[in-house]
Parts: sequence; C-alpha cells; structure tokens
Amino acid sequence: MRFALAVSAVWLLVCLATGARLPAAALATALSALGVLRSLEGGWAKRPALSLALAHVALYMSTFRWHGGDDIPNSLLPFALLNHGTLALDAVMDPWLTGRELDFTVPGSQGRTLSVYPVLPGLMAVPFYLVTALFDPPVSQGFLHDLSKLSGASITAAAVGVFYLALKDRCSPRWALWLAVLFGSGSWALSVSSQALWQHGPSQLGVALGLWGLAGAGPIRAATAGFGFALSVAARPDSVFLAAAVAGLWLFHRTRELPAFLCGAAVPAAGLSAYWHAYTGRFAPPELKWQARNLGGPQASALVGMLLTPARGLLLYFPPFLVSAWAAVRRRDAETLWLAAGCAGKVLFLSCYSNWVGGLSFGTRYFASMTMIFLWWLTPYEKEIAASARLRRAWACAAAAAFIIHALGGYLRWPGTYETARTLSRLWALSEHPVFHLLDARGGLADWPFALRGLALAALAAGWVALSRRLEKTL
Repeated sequence: MRFALAVSAVWLLVCLATGARLPAAALATALSALGVLRSLEGGWAKRPALSLALAHVALYMSTFRWHGGDDIPNSLLPFALLNHGTLALDAVMDPWLTGRELDFTVPGSQGRTLSVYPVLPGLMAVPFYLVTALFDPPVSQGFLHDLSKLSGASITAAAVGVFYLALKDRCSPRWALWLAVLFGSGSWALSVSSQALWQHGPSQLGVALGLWGLAGAGPIRAATAGFGFALSVAARPDSVFLAAAVAGLWLFHRTRELPAFLCGAAVPAAGLSAYWHAYTGRFAPPELKWQARNLGGPQASALVGMLLTPARGLLLYFPPFLVSAWAAVRRRDAETLWLAAGCAGKVLFLSCYSNWVGGLSFGTRYFASMTMIFLWWLTPYEKEIAASARLRRAWACAAAAAFIIHALGGYLRWPGTYETARTLSRLWALSEHPVFHLLDARGGLADWPFALRGLALAALAAGWVALSRRLEKTL
C-alpha cells in the first residue's frame, strides 16, 4: 500500500503541475493513504479522526462533480496571492470574471477589485495551489473547478475529523463516530461544502474547532473555542449568530475562561480587520453595501420555506433534525439554550434576505454549519435512543433518509434554477426535491426512459428501508 500511496501521490503532483484533471488522482491518493493507515499498528481504530477525514476526502472526490458558482472568486484568489502578491482580483479576472464583475466583485481602495465574498476560504486553499503556481501550467475551466473541488473537499473532510474529536469528548467513541459520519456523509457537507470552495466548508471547520473547545475546560480549550467560532465568522459572516451565542455562554457561565476565549477570537478578528483596512481603508467588509441591499425585514414565507418546502425545507433535507429537536427540548441546559438561540437568530436573519433561496442550491445550504449543532445536541442520548424501539426506529429512518438525500446531491445534478422568481414559484413542487427529481425529465437521470427512472426511485425506496433496518440494528 505504501508503494500505491507513493505512485498516486506522484500522479496527483503531476496533475497539479501540468493542469491535468485532478479527481481520479486525488481519490486514489486518499484511498491509498487509508490503506497505509490500516496497515499500521492499531489500524484505523487507533487514528479514527485522521481515518475519517481521509475516508471523506475519498467520498467527496468520488462524485467526480463540481457543484459550484459562488466559489469562483475564492478559487482565483490563491493565484492572485501566490503569483501577484495581492488579495485583489484584478490580475486574475480575465477570462473568469470578465463580464460578471457585478455578480462577484466590489470596488476597493486605490481602484482595486475585490471579491464580494470573504477571502478566508481562498486563503485556506493556498496550500493546494502551491504546486500549480510554481509550475504555472495553462489553467482550463475544468482544472480551476478541480482545484476548487479538491480544496473544498479537503477542508470539509478536516471538519469531519475535528468534529469527531469534539463529539468524543461528550459521548462514547462509537456514538461520536456515527454522529460524525452523519455530518460528513448525510448533510450539506457531502452535497454542497465539499463540492467546491464554498464558504461553508471553512465555516464548518471553524465550528468544529469551536465545539472541540466547548467540549472541554481550561484556557486552551476556551481559546480554541474562541478561535474556531471567530474563524467560522471570518469564513461566513452569518455564523456570527452562533459565535455570539457561544460568547454569551462564556460571559455568563464560564466567566473565568472568558479572557482566553476572547484572546482566541481575537486572532481571526485581527486578520480580518487588517484585510478590510488594507484593501478598503475602513474597518468594514468591502461587500457590506452589496450585501445590505439584499436585506429587509423578516419574511414569514421564508421561514416556512426554509423549514417545510420540498425545494428548501430543512425537515425534508435533514430529517434527523426532528430527533435533534427532541433532544434539545429534553436537555434545556444553558449550553443548549444558548446554541438554540444562535441557530434561531441565524434563521431569522436569513429570512430577511431577499434571495434566501440561494439561487441554484441544494436545499437551504445555509443550514450547513447548523447541522453540527443539531447533532451536538444528541451526544447524551445514545443509550436512551438505543433503549427505545420507537426512538431507535425514528433515528434510523431519519439518518438513512439523510444519507440518501445528500448522496443524490453529491452525485447527481441539483434540482432548480438560478432564477430566484422561478425558484420561489416552485417551492412546494415535489419535483424540486432531489428524490422526486429523479422522475423529472430534467433530473439527474434525464437520459433514462421514464420507466427506468421509476424503477430507480423504487430501488431508492427499497434501499432506504434496508439501510434504516441496518442502522436500527447497530444501535
């Protein structure tokens, strides 16, 4: 296996150096690394977090798809930094953003052109671009998407590994493994975050670090929690509601560790502020005015849409939320209440966003980081769920559904369109849900005759039943 790892790693490096397509080489490298880990003393069981991360890199790269769009500025930013020494996009605009400036860029100081999105995802992707920047091969659109995919997949897989470590401090290693796998393979981590260099993967890594800090005691854990949640905000600003909730928890319930928490949070905050001031002359995000124009008051229709509709509803894209809500009501401790307040604040904020449907999206991808909180609430209830036939069945059926739904998002075309008005008009259409989208002539199986698409849907239903029963027996 070590020889296979060496060969696949060289293959990946050659692809990075020459601009050749990356998914197959990255998949082979991840699988070979897993094989080497298994051959070592103790195997995967001795290194569960690393094994989980590598397994999810392999899973994410195995889709051989790029589901992106908003990732384009951040997928170009490492080239701007490595080749031109700047975080402005002027030198890398052509041809990728030519004619699309209003969608992806905002003006900065001194006539510079900046990304309309936070730059942290692009900065975190820099290590994956080093070889390509050094050898400077021709960069095709497909190769640029592959770099985005490899970066996003690796960052998201790292979040899965760190999330496992956090969970393990709160529950048994077995239950932590299940919860981490459900996050990595049965949520937006698979269908969205890992598919391109979205903001969601880096934000999820920040939340995972924050939860690891929250799971323990002492100044190091507190500083890590502050750093992680601030990192999450730097990657995706709407994470500020979770960060504020956790800050409130430290302020009122872990006061002695508050200075360490604030010191940790200050590191990403200082870096972000330095970028703002250097490129805009102000201590404010360059995209602030651009984003503010999309905000209004809370919309009841958006709240309903984000929770219940086939096109965007949380309950239909992540059914385990129902079990998580039960757990949150049962716990009602200070930590749970603060985290629930943070989640509620974020959802309410999103309902004020004119384009809350998110353009072409897989469900409401804005729940991506919150799924980690939902699963976090389940940590004390392994034995109670296992002891109750009704709870065990509910958990198994919900988890099996989530695995299948997000596998469809990872491996097939997403339902929907970039047109916000059309998406809003079809929120309640069953064909906009990925399961029923299989029957649609425009769906992921569009090349198949209708009869075969129907058989595929029936097979999917049978697979859900079988997987549910299997999961039920493992508890």
